[in-house]
Amino acid sequence: MAIFYKFLLCAGCFFTIQAFAETKMDKKESINGVSLQSGKDNSTRVYSGSVTKSFPYGISSVQNSIVNFQDRCNNEFKSRRKYTNKSTPCKYHNDNLVETIVLKNIKTGWTKQPNELERYVLGRQVYNRGSFGYYELVTIHHGKNELNQNTVTVIQRMMNDKETEKYIKPAFEKDSAFDKATGIFILTEVSPKETTLHYEYKAQTEHWVLNKEVSVPQVFASISKSINDLVKTVDKESSIIARDLASN
Repeated sequence: MAIFYKFLLCAGCFFTIQAFAETKMDKKESINGVSLQSGKDNSTRVYSGSVTKSFPYGISSVQNSIVNFQDRCNNEFKSRRKYTNKSTPCKYHNDNLVETIVLKNIKTGWTKQPNELERYVLGRQVYNRGSFGYYELVTIHHGKNELNQNTVTVIQRMMNDKETEKYIKPAFEKDSAFDKATGIFILTEVSPKETTLHYEYKAQTEHWVLNKEVSVPQVFASISKSINDLVKTVDKESSIIARDLASN
């Protein structure tokens, strides 16, 4: 299944939000605490994975640990970097991620969403038996839930080339086996020192291998591993941030 792994991008670097066609999810499984589903509509297959975790850290610490996008990459791919410093070490290992460009100086003309605090663009370069690239839109929202608890929602959305041009002058075109994908982090402040994270990932593809039923078990296993790796990174970085805040 070498060709399968060529096109799999880790969940930690491939998160977006977008309207997905209503698809009956007829494949369901739980792997290492991650709930997984898949379904197919004609030539399009949808994959989803979700997990809920509780952390003994404040909500701002967890939020900051989520948005440290540039710290996640693969040190073995330093020489492949085109847009960031090749000598900067990766703080957290990410199997396929070569580099992330954080672009906060974006064009005007877009409409802010309800409770939106911030919006910016990420440029992603990945490598797995081939080089791929795409841009994501990140939006951060603050709010309250039905229990009047503070919430933070971080959304990553992969953009097509036309939408990317609305925000920046792109340095490369979108190249990915996935047509759409969604990553949503919902943080809930349970107490000043406890935060619950619900994370949901969804991807849609027409790729001739990834949309076949025979690929579902392998994709499920990869999504589960990627999500659990991401949660571990968030946990570790949140602990460092919380400790630094306590020492000041």
